[in-house]
Amino acid sequence: MHQGLRLSRLWLAVIVGAFCLPLFVGLGRPDLETDEAIYSFAVERILEVGDWLEPKSSPSETVVFLEKPPLKFWLVAAPMKAGLLPHSLFGMRFMDALAGSLAFIYVFAIGTLLAGPVCGGVAVLLLFINWPLVFEHGLRTNNMEAMLVLSYCAGVFHFLRWSALDDERGRRQALYASLYFVLGFMTKFVAALFLPFTLGLVVLASPRLRTRVLVEWRLWLGLAALVLALVAPWFIYSQVRFGSLFWETILGEHVLRRLTGTLVPSHLHPWHYYLQASWHEFVREHTQWLMVAGLAVLLAQTVRRQWLEGAVVLLWAAVPLTIISAGTSKLYHYAYPFLPPLALAAGYAVALVMMLAPVQLRKLFEWAEDAIARQAPRVAALFRSPAGLGVASVLMLGAAAVAIWSGVFGGVRIRIDGATLFKSAGILRPLLVVVVFALLTRTGARVHRLVVALLVLGVMPLESYLGQVNRLETAKSPMRDTASCLVDVEQRLGTHAGIFVDLPEGIWHPLYYNFRRLQPWTTAAVALDPAIAQHLYDPAVLRPVLLSDAVWDEWLRSRGGRLALPGGVAPPMVPFLDTVLLLPGPFAECSPESRLRAMD
Repeated sequence: MHQGLRLSRLWLAVIVGAFCLPLFVGLGRPDLETDEAIYSFAVERILEVGDWLEPKSSPSETVVFLEKPPLKFWLVAAPMKAGLLPHSLFGMRFMDALAGSLAFIYVFAIGTLLAGPVCGGVAVLLLFINWPLVFEHGLRTNNMEAMLVLSYCAGVFHFLRWSALDDERGRRQALYASLYFVLGFMTKFVAALFLPFTLGLVVLASPRLRTRVLVEWRLWLGLAALVLALVAPWFIYSQVRFGSLFWETILGEHVLRRLTGTLVPSHLHPWHYYLQASWHEFVREHTQWLMVAGLAVLLAQTVRRQWLEGAVVLLWAAVPLTIISAGTSKLYHYAYPFLPPLALAAGYAVALVMMLAPVQLRKLFEWAEDAIARQAPRVAALFRSPAGLGVASVLMLGAAAVAIWSGVFGGVRIRIDGATLFKSAGILRPLLVVVVFALLTRTGARVHRLVVALLVLGVMPLESYLGQVNRLETAKSPMRDTASCLVDVEQRLGTHAGIFVDLPEGIWHPLYYNFRRLQPWTTAAVALDPAIAQHLYDPAVLRPVLLSDAVWDEWLRSRGGRLALPGGVAPPMVPFLDTVLLLPGPFAECSPESRLRAMD
């Protein structure tokens, strides 16, 4: 018992160190994404004006954000207000990385329930190397997905524990599952509804759970009342405050229209989009066949054993993805809460191999050792001698070390004076050395588990893990760096030049978030506004000019191209998505070229 407890703690330490803590590395480095800027702006306005019930919607300082419940904004703003987190991008994203870390721990716990810590550890590895899940609208960004993923992972875990514990502990598990549903509902309310719907299907399909729910009807009625008491007040307040506008926005525009039409034409995708996008990611990570094998094995085991836990994991993936595939608007991050069961299925297949393969391999080794003893008795006797056994043991240990290093880091290469003395690109050759000497020394019974572990290590996507870790520190922040530089220039000059803006299609949310500190903003009054030239070339009124690429190109053509500009050149500029920020006069020092020269 104590050995198992120590082993579980060791595994948990590995999960925290290898997967959870890296989520916090470089967290404040990259610029905000589009939705991140919207949500971070809402947090900024809460902190600025103290209006917690009516967060504001970018790019307006006064329009109320009604698209989603505000719990995520409160969770981010409250620790900043209390001084527990810095008022920075790191502070904005901290709660997401924390939620992602807790989700990883819950996935590990679910995997341990299914088939032991190997299942949970492999599942977390496969989630961590999913690049979009971590970096794109995912667990390291101030979006809604991290909280939603946590809501699902925790909700499923506590449901499974409730189903297994028919006592006071089970009732506490039901409470925890309900509270995590509240977290998901008050973060992204419609997306969270798949959690009780899917678990409800499990209850309906299980006679034992149906009976138990009926016996515990007072418990579930009380939990339903608790959930309603926690989620209803903000909806009631919004109904009283905004009336039909609230429901038209949060339900009509951002739910029904997304399901039956689209807010953004580029979000329209065919029914198989989620399958195609997930498969694309699995191929990129070299895990596609591991996922397929895992789902097949888990399905077979669930049917054969009439297995509740396996059914929960399979339905967690299948039911929500089937429903959201019927809608018109599809984005890959909508599927994030339903990736953990796919990873758990793959982890289950690996764990099953780790449990069953050693038994068969040991029998195979015993047969091979007997065959060697019969066919080559002198060779067998040589390697059973103390000297032969010692040499073989050293070679096996070295080969195992090379195999492990190759599996983790992709290969071993030893050079001296430019000459390659030794190299190994994979685990197969060193593993073959281990097997051969184990058979010759008749020690297969001692190494058969190691051989299976090395074979599994060889198919694990550890190179993808290292690549994911390396990405943590490589992000850039051109918008934030430029905005901070411009603020410094204004302070040094003792002026408030602000920005001149001509963006006919509207401003991109990250641009507004980063440059709103530079006031005043002046918007073009007419097409090809003459003020553009004044602010770029008149020394008396120089100021940064933010134009769309289309406006900039049209303005250049109207003036006869770049050669017709004063001096034949345009001011230094910083390009962003479909926009360009021109930096005349003293503001030119904020251009990338000037900053690079300053670094030299």
